[in-house]
Amino acid sequence: MDVSYIVTLYAVIAAVLLTVVSAKTSFVKDLKTDVVFPPVNIQTITGIPEGHLRPLGWQRKPEGKVREEKEPLTAPTFYMRYVKNVRPVVLRSVLKHEPLNMTITVKKEVMNRAPHRTRRRMLLRKFLLDYMYENWYLASTVHEDMRAELPLPEAVSCGTFKERLTEAELWMSSGGTASLLHSHGDHNIHCVLDGRKDFILIDSKHQSVFNFEPTYPNSGSGHSPMDMDMINAYKHSQIAKTPWFAPSQAFESLDCEEEATKGKRRKKERKEKTDQSEATEGEKKKLSLADVPFIWTYSEGERHLSDRALVPSTLRRLLLLLMRDADQLHQDLFRHFYEDAHGHKTDLKPTPDEVFHLMTPNDSRTYLSRDEVKALANSRLQSVCDLLNGAKSRIRDEL
Repeated sequence: MDVSYIVTLYAVIAAVLLTVVSAKTSFVKDLKTDVVFPPVNIQTITGIPEGHLRPLGWQRKPEGKVREEKEPLTAPTFYMRYVKNVRPVVLRSVLKHEPLNMTITVKKEVMNRAPHRTRRRMLLRKFLLDYMYENWYLASTVHEDMRAELPLPEAVSCGTFKERLTEAELWMSSGGTASLLHSHGDHNIHCVLDGRKDFILIDSKHQSVFNFEPTYPNSGSGHSPMDMDMINAYKHSQIAKTPWFAPSQAFESLDCEEEATKGKRRKKERKEKTDQSEATEGEKKKLSLADVPFIWTYSEGERHLSDRALVPSTLRRLLLLLMRDADQLHQDLFRHFYEDAHGHKTDLKPTPDEVFHLMTPNDSRTYLSRDEVKALANSRLQSVCDLLNGAKSRIRDEL
């Protein structure tokens, strides 16, 4: 065997070894779920504020625990006790007896967020291979092919609720992952299917303490730009005086929580009574997320309107749902909705504002009242329907 052959052989072996070694250089994240919450600060140093440079929640003890229901609630009971009064609640073992048989394969369409809250798109299989090593979390509208495998909680299974569901979202992470302090414009039901989730609930009247920023004007949602993993207790001294609440225990598998105290909580059922006649024994049938008409769905690589063939009556209903419990449909809210429906494409023609003014008495109006939406002529609504129905998703080839 000549020297050149030996050198070549060694080079091939070295290349193979290097390829194998470089395949995965990081370690699996800490997956323990026995973290103490609410936190107990047992180390105090004279002259340093409690919880300085620690996560939110270390600056003071919680004021109390969120009410807990250990047995499933019917839709009318859920509405009267919690939704109507805008109160948070923990519902234990809601999906305890529901089998989860996720057998489908989703080839694409996944959204995740990196530590700096940048959004990326990747294959689901890529995410599942690497999320235990990377500081990623998946936050995406549930793919329409998955919805039949996920049960609908009984508490929202009657007509009044299930006809007003906005969106089903899938959230998945590995190890300890914290979100920004944020609020939603709608009621939220968080169902923990596996793992653990801890909540810090703060009344919306304390938004100024956290330099809260609205998502857009009149959105009803927003977030704090502050780093919730490292609170500067000198700079933000008012946080130590701000009360917060926590569930009675950390959320574990198959529990749900109706979140109703963060941000400007708005009840969708304003001026509309819960239809208790629909919450009968007939509604005891086990429903999945595929059995209810969400406003938004996810397929073909994009989040889009579930109804792609809007007519005046369905668009009118949709506009009324967008208003939640407000008396006016603001131009800002419609603009965001219209841009969402078009995948946030740039240079839309006509512009979202021009489309909004197809429905207003004149171009200077920045809102429509509830009564005006109900009285809109079908011809005006049809013009908007045609533009929304023509929205094309940005379908992307699989990588």
